[in-house]
Amino acid sequence: MQIRVWMGAISDRGRRTEAAAMSEQAEHGAAHRQKNTPGWTVTARPMIDVAGRILCLVLGAALLVAGLVGLFTGATEGELLIVLAAGLLLLVMPSIVDRLVKLRAGQFEVELIRQIAVNARKTAEALRRLGLADQLDAYATIYTELRDPELKGIRGEVLDRIVQRVSNAAAVEKFDKAEVRELFLNGSPIVRVLALGLMQGDLSLVDGDVLQEAIDRSLTGNEQYHALKVVRDGWGRLSDTQRNQLVNAIKTNARIERGPARREVAKEILGLGVSPRIP
Repeated sequence: MQIRVWMGAISDRGRRTEAAAMSEQAEHGAAHRQKNTPGWTVTARPMIDVAGRILCLVLGAALLVAGLVGLFTGATEGELLIVLAAGLLLLVMPSIVDRLVKLRAGQFEVELIRQIAVNARKTAEALRRLGLADQLDAYATIYTELRDPELKGIRGEVLDRIVQRVSNAAAVEKFDKAEVRELFLNGSPIVRVLALGLMQGDLSLVDGDVLQEAIDRSLTGNEQYHALKVVRDGWGRLSDTQRNQLVNAIKTNARIERGPARREVAKEILGLGVSPRIP
């Protein structure tokens, strides 16, 4: 009788152990399934991506149509340019995003501040101190990758953003004139324009030889444009000899005529003559 009780107790314990094991296994399986089940944010991401692309294309096309209609309704040139630029940007935005995703996957990035530090350590430190390092690196990366001919206008806008950022920085931080000169003479195309942006923000950095080089042998049309702006804005800081040389360079440079914006600034400079008057 006692043996029978022991056997029953052992059997009950075994059943309880088996039941506990089965319960634990079920809980583990449920947890495993829950862990492997993607969240709603993951499953919704492709749909959001497609919807965003469609929205960009629809809005971009609508703005371009509105801009074309504006040509015949008396809209101002400035308004038309804004509408058309916004429409074009929205149309190409999906391709830009795709390029940036590929860049992120490939871990490619233009380290603009590191390039600057090679020839201008104090300038690089000042830009880092002002919190511009990541912004300038990001802009430079985007500019470098937008190689398609239809993206030329956007490349110019990105480069203008870089110039604007460093120009604002030069208005609040003192940069070394010798370093800015070295930046231009030894830098990449982006760095050369960046140096001109520093001069725009602080006219005490203006260097006649740099401006002569930027007009005569500019690497890009954008560089020549910003050099002309520095010449115009810093006219009173140039010597008579430098003004004469720059006027002759502008008159004999055929590339200036290829860009309406460059042509307009050059016209303003020639209107100053050799007068030391500050505009």
